[in-house]
Amino acid sequence: MTCSPLKSIGTIHPNTASGMALAAARALAVLALGQNAHASALAPTACTIGGSTPWLLGMPLLAGLALVAAFLGFKLRAHRASAARLAVMLERVAGDARIPALEESGPADIARVARAINTLGRRQAERQAQHLDVQAGYAHDLRTPLTRMGLRCEMLGDAEARKAMERDLAEMRELVEGSIACARMQHSLAEPLQRVDADGLIGNLVRNYRDSGRAIALDGCIGQPVVACPLALRRVLANLIDNALRYGTDVRVCARVDTTSLVLAVVDSGPGIRPAQIDAVLSPWVRGQQLQEGKPGSGLGLAISLRLVQAMQGELHLENRRSGGFEARLTLPLVVA
Repeated sequence: MTCSPLKSIGTIHPNTASGMALAAARALAVLALGQNAHASALAPTACTIGGSTPWLLGMPLLAGLALVAAFLGFKLRAHRASAARLAVMLERVAGDARIPALEESGPADIARVARAINTLGRRQAERQAQHLDVQAGYAHDLRTPLTRMGLRCEMLGDAEARKAMERDLAEMRELVEGSIACARMQHSLAEPLQRVDADGLIGNLVRNYRDSGRAIALDGCIGQPVVACPLALRRVLANLIDNALRYGTDVRVCARVDTTSLVLAVVDSGPGIRPAQIDAVLSPWVRGQQLQEGKPGSGLGLAISLRLVQAMQGELHLENRRSGGFEARLTLPLVVA
């Protein structure tokens, strides 16, 4: 009897079961681990019994094991790929108020996890919507008594007392409007990402300001649709423009695209913000010291804008311009991962 070796498996000894088991085990390991293996390396090429009779007793076993190994390897790779996609989706969700719908496909266990997360997201969105409706309702209802208090304030004979009360009422109105703005922001966070005509959105917004008598210049254009939340993008731009009009002059909206991003900047010729306060003004209820005296505002506009920009996977950058004035620049990815 003579036997030639299998090229990468080992030598099969037809008179022993251990030889067949060893070869089969090696073939199974090679396939299961996903290494490059050729069919010629998994089958006996010239094994004979008694020097002349071809030995083929191991072929059915090897073929069956090869099929099983290939099937198990395919299933394992499918599970790993689905689990990797799920992990990427969950990483995007981490720290975000929105839980986007996950793809309920792939292996049964992965699909079941995705369905459970989608159900959790829907329930969370429903509870959040109810909470926001209550918050907005309370804030809206406060407008009526504030209006009555304002009318009574006008009838006060003491001018100093009247001015003091008017300042308090103005501050209360800002707080109420800020609460309503926060509720609107949360609704905007639930808005899905979609293709947006950025030039049309920006142009319409600037025209609305011009129609109301505000002087705003528009420089540049996008020239292509972008992926964003239209209501959120409009709200961010409106907040930045309102800040520029409130504290500065010569307001301009500059739009451009580079290879990967949409860049929108709102610039003005105002006093700017002290460098030490630039990061702080992005927090809720915080206003720059130079901006506090004699100007209305709740300190929520920039904080809301930052939250909305982050929800669109973008960035908001504030800086004082070297030539004077202030620049608020938002950057959004052209392709959202």
